[in-house]
Amino acid sequence: MTDFEWPEERAGLQRATARWWLYLLLGAASVAVGILLLLDLFAAVRTVALLAALGLVLTGVSELTATGRYRSVLGIVAGVVLIVGGVAAAVWPGITLWVLAVVAGIGLVVSGVARIMGALALRIEGWGWLLTGGIVSVVVGIMALVWPEATILALGILLGVRMVIFGVSEIMFSVALHAGRTIR
Repeated sequence: MTDFEWPEERAGLQRATARWWLYLLLGAASVAVGILLLLDLFAAVRTVALLAALGLVLTGVSELTATGRYRSVLGIVAGVVLIVGGVAAAVWPGITLWVLAVVAGIGLVVSGVARIMGALALRIEGWGWLLTGGIVSVVVGIMALVWPEATILALGILLGVRMVIFGVSEIMFSVALHAGRTIR
């Protein structure tokens, strides 16, 4: 046993080695989807729109739950704007990606301002991180508003690259599992 193996993980690894081929298939499918997304940026952008809708809803819920931390009306407004934008993007397939980028940009700016105000008002432990997150949110939001086409295209490309990298890592894991079938 090497320094990097934990005895309690052995049972899980032994069970996983019998299913090494599932990880191989998952990895191959992920690489294929990633390559398709990179070759067909329109499909990647549509996928990003759905993921962005989900992300907007989750971020909005997070903003609403975080308002207790820094009690700001802007935090509540940001949460509602983000949730409405996410729901609209998910249920209205005809919505343009430009509008999605603008809604995301507005939500990020409002959310960032709320975080900045909360950080500066409370100065609780970790307030610097809250301030930094707010500044980054405002900057990214402004970038999305100024250049929405590039925002969505960049996200589509990143999604494709991420799928390829994930797939390759799953393939390599499956190869390691298959090679280690004799784990005891």
